[in-house]
Amino acid sequence: MQLRKFTLNIFALVAITAVVASTTNIIAVTPTISHNFHVEDRWNIGGDGGWGFLSIDPSAHRLFIPRTNRVMVIDTNTGRVVGSIEGMSSLRNMALDNSGKFGYATDVTDGTAGFVRVFDRSTLKLVASIPTGPVPFAIVFDPSTKLVFAFSSRAHNATVIDSATNRIVATIALGGRPSSAVSDGKGGVLVTLPAQGEIQRIDATSKTVSANWQLAPCSGPSALATDVEHHQVFTTCEDHKLVAIDTDTGHVTAIGNVPANAGDLGFDPHSHILFLADPEGSLLAFHRDSLLHFNKLQQIKTQPGARTMLVNQDKGKVYLVTAKFGLNSTTASEELHYRPTPIAGTFAVIVVGR
Repeated sequence: MQLRKFTLNIFALVAITAVVASTTNIIAVTPTISHNFHVEDRWNIGGDGGWGFLSIDPSAHRLFIPRTNRVMVIDTNTGRVVGSIEGMSSLRNMALDNSGKFGYATDVTDGTAGFVRVFDRSTLKLVASIPTGPVPFAIVFDPSTKLVFAFSSRAHNATVIDSATNRIVATIALGGRPSSAVSDGKGGVLVTLPAQGEIQRIDATSKTVSANWQLAPCSGPSALATDVEHHQVFTTCEDHKLVAIDTDTGHVTAIGNVPANAGDLGFDPHSHILFLADPEGSLLAFHRDSLLHFNKLQQIKTQPGARTMLVNQDKGKVYLVTAKFGLNSTTASEELHYRPTPIAGTFAVIVVGR
């Protein structure tokens, strides 16, 4: 009888230990911190033209913003413009290498020829123009191979550039029109194909497509954000879903709902918060309570049109850009005349923090 009681006590102790261990794992994923986000600053940058996707160099405290025919460089400590890289035509997206030396921007020009414009981040001078397929949009630097991948929306391919020489080393055919792309932090580059409802994974070392993941029930995947540590990538869908994809298996899990025409996504691995820009004028924050469960934490009022966003993981801040909009005052077709157009001098960076 005493032996049986002893055995039962051992089983109870093991069970309690397992529960404690499991709870510890959950706590490790979701630390207790303050989540009272608010707009803490607004940098009135001004200038004319539209804008593309943002890049940041946290160690140099510099935010890079493509502004149609140039790249504006902002000091994130002061919010002031410290320089501009000139000599470009119609910029879309950007990537920075991890050496602190070069920046790369996709330039669609007039739509007939595409280029990756390479600039020196210390001198802020253009140093090379590398031809790509027409209408290059997304661009990614992969830290494991130090290769740059530029995705052509019209040619449905990726131009691969060696950042050590700034020369093309491969061209990879894709299964459809690419949209957003990110590095998975493990030698893979992930790119969404909205019309196919899938993500393709490129093996950066072999420079080949290594996986095709159908994302049903997600259709029309768009923005991407990654959690390297937990092997996850997040995307928004045309059917207003927010999903997580396992970057080892391609398994899809629905984790929330998003507004129509959702903007950029960004993930902060330190606070385990996923941010989504709502172009209607707010920033949504989703907190990860466990690996596959996210809870809508907060909705921060920003400004209509603020759909372009970037998370500064070193500081736990979010940068959004937008401007005031009006009618096109230049000579244009009736359709373009009534299309909302940024008003010169109103461009600003909105800084959200705790």
